[in-house]
Amino acid sequence: MTDKQKILYNLAQGAIERLKLLPQPVVRLSGPLTTSAYGYDDNLRRFLKGQEILRERGYTVFDYFEGHNDEDVIKSLELPWAEVMEYYHRPIMATGLISGAFFLPLWEKSNGAKSEYDYAKEYGLEIHDFLEEWFPEELQGHNLTLI
Repeated sequence: MTDKQKILYNLAQGAIERLKLLPQPVVRLSGPLTTSAYGYDDNLRRFLKGQEILRERGYTVFDYFEGHNDEDVIKSLELPWAEVMEYYHRPIMATGLISGAFFLPLWEKSNGAKSEYDYAKEYGLEIHDFLEEWFPEELQGHNLTLI
C-alpha cells in the first residue's frame, strides 16, 4: 500500500468510527459528483440536497462530508477514482453498517457511482432510485445543463 493509499484507508477508518455512532438503519446517497452529469458545483448541490431530502423522509444518512474534511483530503491526494473507491468507499460499504444506497439520476455517468453500485450489490445493500421529482424545481435536471 502506498502512502497515499494509507491516508485513504485511515480516513475510511475514521469515517467508519463516525458511522458506528449513527442510529441504525443507515443509508448513503450515491451519484454523479466530481466529473459527470451537471458539473461539480451543481452535482454537489444536488447531492447535499438529496441527503437532506432523505433525512426529511426519515432516513439516517451517512455523509462523509459532514463536519470533516475527508473530501478535501481525498481531492488533495490526486489519486485515480478507482483507488479512492477501493481504499476509501469500499471499506465503508463493507462494514455491514449501511443497509441501503440511493442512487441519484444519471449515476450511470459516474465511474465512482458505478463502483458504489457494484459494492452495494456485492455487500447486499438495498438499492433504491432517488427520483428526480424529489428535488425542488430549481435542482431538477431539466433546469440544469449536462456536461
